[in-house]
Amino acid sequence: MSVITGRLFSGSQAACKAFLRGNSNNYIYILRRPDGRPFYVGQGAGPRVFFHENEARHANNWKTNDHKLNVIRSIWQSEKALTYEIDFISDDQNAINDRETELIRTFGRLHDGGCLTNRAPGARSLQEASPFSKAKHAETLSGSPETDPERTTLNRFVLAIAPMRSSVLKPLRRSIVPKATQKNRENFPQSLRQAAALAASAAASGVMLSDACTLPRRVEVDGVKGFVENGVSCDILVSGMATVAFASDPLDETFQLSAQQAKSVCNLIGFRKCIDLGLLHDQP
Repeated sequence: MSVITGRLFSGSQAACKAFLRGNSNNYIYILRRPDGRPFYVGQGAGPRVFFHENEARHANNWKTNDHKLNVIRSIWQSEKALTYEIDFISDDQNAINDRETELIRTFGRLHDGGCLTNRAPGARSLQEASPFSKAKHAETLSGSPETDPERTTLNRFVLAIAPMRSSVLKPLRRSIVPKATQKNRENFPQSLRQAAALAASAAASGVMLSDACTLPRRVEVDGVKGFVENGVSCDILVSGMATVAFASDPLDETFQLSAQQAKSVCNLIGFRKCIDLGLLHDQP
């Protein structure tokens, strides 16, 4: 078995290509933000480490990780560049899997309070039903039954943004979608739940929250079509966290946010978390 480990390389994409030239073994890589914080850990061979920026150039037609793509795009929009790091090279797949899992556990994923956009906890766990324990899964978002993978996908996406006790996104297969423009109460305070729903729409749509913006009520996450559920949509309207634009089809309703309202969403989610999600630019 041949193993090389540690920070073997750190630098630009071009320099990383030169470093990997001629390497035939698998490797572990880390993608880092301009401030040095990691946002994705992966494994691969050949040019695999460079695929992510190519994915980010498309409108997620490949149904890949939205949070990861948003971080890459936010880095580009701030006119900065990713840092590529090669941490581990080996011809032993078990060693590769172990190192990937170790790094993901060390840095932590977004829903664990960490900074990684990874969905799975490592190569050995790619088939896990969720990125958190089944017990915790059952206690959050009113549960995510194993028999409802579409709901699980949407709930998992939201839990990477903020802890929730009830769903804010629902699968589109549910046939009745009430209008959010019909107020269900006269007064209601702004809340983290409302902010999470808006942030989820922004993250799924690749919209930044750095200025005034329009967010769709209809979302798609990892190929699952869904929408911002009615209760939280009405609460957003009543609380003044956003204006809901009328549409004859409720699924075509949009949330209109001023720059101040977008800032209020980020304040509730946390500005650092919004940067981690790619909803705000990295700070200089």
